Amino acid sequence: MINKKISILIPVYNSAENLNNFITNLISLCTKKFKSFEVILVDDESKDNSWQIIEKLSTLYQNLKGVQLRKNVGQHNAIFSGLHYCEGDIIVTMDDDGQNSPESIEKIILELEKGYDACYANYKIKKHNIFRRFGSFINNLVASFLFDKPLKLVLTSFRCFNKEIKNEMIKFKSSYVYIDGLIFSITNNVSQVMVDHKEREFGKSNYTIIKLIGLWLKMATGFSILPLRIASIFGILFSISSFCITIWLVFFRSVSSDIPIGWTSLVVIIIFLGGIQLLALGLIGEYLGRAYLNINNSPKYSEKKKLNIK
Repeated sequence: MINKKISILIPVYNSAENLNNFITNLISLCTKKFKSFEVILVDDESKDNSWQIIEKLSTLYQNLKGVQLRKNVGQHNAIFSGLHYCEGDIIVTMDDDGQNSPESIEKIILELEKGYDACYANYKIKKHNIFRRFGSFINNLVASFLFDKPLKLVLTSFRCFNKEIKNEMIKFKSSYVYIDGLIFSITNNVSQVMVDHKEREFGKSNYTIIKLIGLWLKMATGFSILPLRIASIFGILFSISSFCITIWLVFFRSVSSDIPIGWTSLVVIIIFLGGIQLLALGLIGEYLGRAYLNINNSPKYSEKKKLNIK
């Protein structure tokens, strides 16, 4: 039995069909495995009666905390809200759809006992649909590019990290939260273990192409100015290229009469100005990106109700 206190944080959205059985089984299993634990459920403005179920569960289990958000803010912001109420030495995040097996919680936690700051659960066989699997694949590629994440380490919503990482995460000021970006901005001491992935019994995935694109943009613009730096590099390359082409065209025009009058100067001006514009936009983007990352401080979420929270 693990002696450290475990906080299990679950964002909830439209999970009324599944929630009661899932949480009951989760608490029953954790009671046998962990000496001390708590469950934090954050309702991200569900359209069904998920919050009413959370209210009922909170009366049955005093170690279950509930947070209801006023507005749907997405999975990552909902998790960020719940982090403020996690009192455990180790924080576990998992989905509300029952596909993450509670039996695997102990397995990922034991990785932290080896000295890792965080651990991700990767799935032996993913039971997501093709669209969700493709989105996850692209998400991992982008994350590896932006965060210097090992390509073989697969990001999933089933993860755990120690309280020191949590304490650093909740200092984040920007409105656009990306949990994995926060983890990798704090530490590279991250492990991964293979676990089972269950079939979804009720409902369907809430991830759409719009949400996935929004997640990629949040990842790229909220935690890295690398895309802006790439624009700067392209601007420099175009400026250098335009200069070289200018020299070549002027030389070619001086030795050849086949080129129409005015064509050389027109091409040179277009290429040169295009390169300068890209360079200027890239440099402006660098400064705006840094300012954006430093001063963006609009609300990440708004909490409406709390249960079993002092």
